[in-house]
Amino acid sequence: MSSYKRVPTEFTVEEALDTLEIEDLRDEMQEWVDNMSGTALENTSRYERAEEAASQLDAVDSINFEDIWDAIPEDCFVSSEELKAIKFTSNLYIPKSRKQHPSRAYRLSNAITHITDALQEMRDHIENRLDGKEVPEDIKEILAVIEEAESAVQDLDSVDFPGMFG
Repeated sequence: MSSYKRVPTEFTVEEALDTLEIEDLRDEMQEWVDNMSGTALENTSRYERAEEAASQLDAVDSINFEDIWDAIPEDCFVSSEELKAIKFTSNLYIPKSRKQHPSRAYRLSNAITHITDALQEMRDHIENRLDGKEVPEDIKEILAVIEEAESAVQDLDSVDFPGMFG
């Protein structure tokens, strides 16, 4: 981590719930697999690791943050617009050198961290608004959908990217 610096960055929940970086990583790994298919590299551990990474990153398609907004009833004490607008600070890890590009592992870690932090901020906001009161059923449903999203995002944390040379 010594070649990376931590930069506190402000996000809104809506900005942080972006899976574009994860989708880009999936596409990169799939491109590697496609380019190695039908060559001598197809029978290497690098091919297998790239294929496994692409497969694991495919799980990003199952993460649908719209389910959270859809779970909020119109008469709820918290609105989707209110949750989307929550501001928070999360750390972004970037290379110290401007010439260096962030590794795939750091790009994925940054994306997972931002999404996880945003989901936690939503949970905290809802719980603070409840102020110790009993949790109504509709809020339990919203919290369950947030928990499902958190679980799906955390599953991406186990992706192991192949190195350039092995």
